[in-house]
Amino acid sequence: MKKRLSLLMAILSIFFLAGCGASKVENKDVQIIRVAFNQNTEHPQYLAVKQLGEKFEKATDGRYKMKIYPNGVLGSQSEVAEFVRTGALQMAMVPSGIPETYNKDFAIIGAPYLYQDIDHMERAVRAGVFDKLFEETKIYGFKPLTVYTAGERNVYAKKPIESVEDLKGMIIRVSDSPSYIKMTELMGGSGATMAQSEVYTALQQGVVDAAENSELVYNDFKNYEVSPYYSYTKHIVLPDVLIGSNEFLDSLSDEDKKIFDELVLESSTYEFEKFKEKIEEAKKIVESKGVKFSYPDVEKFREMVSPLTESLANESDITREIYKKINELREDD
Repeated sequence: MKKRLSLLMAILSIFFLAGCGASKVENKDVQIIRVAFNQNTEHPQYLAVKQLGEKFEKATDGRYKMKIYPNGVLGSQSEVAEFVRTGALQMAMVPSGIPETYNKDFAIIGAPYLYQDIDHMERAVRAGVFDKLFEETKIYGFKPLTVYTAGERNVYAKKPIESVEDLKGMIIRVSDSPSYIKMTELMGGSGATMAQSEVYTALQQGVVDAAENSELVYNDFKNYEVSPYYSYTKHIVLPDVLIGSNEFLDSLSDEDKKIFDELVLESSTYEFEKFKEKIEEAKKIVESKGVKFSYPDVEKFREMVSPLTESLANESDITREIYKKINELREDD
């Protein structure tokens, strides 16, 4: 009850703050850019948004100042997306599944085996592959600004997954997405959805046989204690999107908008680099805890999941164009 009351107060406060977007600092009007974020302050995405805010503040001579609300204090990701959509918040970091609820074409961004690795996703972001799709949500009051990586998702379990046969019949915790549940079925298992905070106990008690996530989450939630085998199935490179409200974006002058867009792209490059660094740190930590890594034949898994990826790719002209451009950015294995 206390937790729910605190959340309610946070939600009410953001609506109050929305009416107080400007303040005075040293006799200057300062526009506060409020950003909702569900991870901690050490997360690469937080660090990237923080850097974006600092650089934009400096570039505009202090006319804009960013305030980030981490750890999900303003509500769930769907709730804060609604705040952005209505203009109560200026920005938020959300999974690509959030804009997908408004436009199903967004499912292509996180399609299984769409990317070779994190670097491939970054090439797509820098090439502007998603720019046309991002314009599609403006009718709903918000616009995705860029893609940040949430890491490569791989399977971990009490046993090594060294082939497609090893995954057959296993119950695997996946994100709450119809596409990812279908993906798991095509890979030979069955998907179960639950909060990440529940995964440790579910693995420990045998409610699920395996889970899938990045090395960062695997380490942060200490899932290695109950599932010491981490297998590089490489089935998803997960995208998160930084979204901005139309109200905020339309309030920027042409000059400020140009600066802001350039800094957003810079922040994406920074986030990809920081995430890769954090992954290497996490791998060293879990390896020191006795985790064993395995490297199954990814091509076999890709073949099994290809009907789903092709289906998502052929949803519309935009998704076909995105799929084509991303494939053109592949590098020889």
